[in-house]
Amino acid sequence: MFPADFAYARAGSLDDVFALLEQARVEDEEAKLIAGGQSLLPLMKLRLAAPQVLIDIADIADLKGIASNHESTTIGAATTYRSLGQHENLAARYPAMADALAVLADQQVRARGTVGGAVAHGDPAADLPAVLLALDATVEITARDGARAVALDDFLLGIYETDLAEDEIVTAITIKDQAAPGALGSAYEKFAHPASHLPIAGVCAVVSVENGIIASAQVAVTGISPRPYRAGDTERILHSEPPRSSLIEQAASQVATGITPLSDHHASGPYRLHLAEVLTRRALNRAIARATANTRSL
Repeated sequence: MFPADFAYARAGSLDDVFALLEQARVEDEEAKLIAGGQSLLPLMKLRLAAPQVLIDIADIADLKGIASNHESTTIGAATTYRSLGQHENLAARYPAMADALAVLADQQVRARGTVGGAVAHGDPAADLPAVLLALDATVEITARDGARAVALDDFLLGIYETDLAEDEIVTAITIKDQAAPGALGSAYEKFAHPASHLPIAGVCAVVSVENGIIASAQVAVTGISPRPYRAGDTERILHSEPPRSSLIEQAASQVATGITPLSDHHASGPYRLHLAEVLTRRALNRAIARATANTRSL
């Protein structure tokens, strides 16, 4: 399949982006921003998306790079998965992110796909948004008249639907280090489609353990519902309890409470729910094991 005809423009700065977006608005044309294109271009080839203008932001230096301090990590929106995976401190700081990057698509996609694209695209089945959700990430958004920050949990609205206006651009993702007591451990588990490597179901767990008690737990799920989501009931069950196997079983059994699962030719709704429960158990066990190991090293 070939995409419908479209115009192409390469932006060299954010000012260029806003000017091109405004031009498209005046000419009543749909414009889409593109960096890696690993999610948008397949939709265009299938004619599921048909923007009249593509604005390439891959060369904007201000949108690239990773900056960390003792309080947070900020990732530029045009930072590729490969750059993220090669960062020397990121894997140690966020093991679940390293887990996800290791099983995310293939080398070609990791070389071109970007963090901002993964978030702005709003795909219901994507690896990195689940990890970022569990890490309480914030989306940094810029328009010509100002900037705003939105919690990722509020930014993701539905299938390919986000809280991003036509004149805005995602510029960065920020992860604040958690102030929870004890030692942190995190892990990401997924069951992948064999061809696309997208998660039919994926779960990220971030757990803090202090004195043999779970001080905090964040669990995020992707692939089974119209948008990645936080499993609030699972988190509440785990809080302030010792990490017994029976507790993990109980928490995992509630990971899809209130969720109406997606169902398609890849997997039925009940099967996705089963996968979410199994993967939650696995992610929690790995995250707790890592937190326990970190406790011993303190």
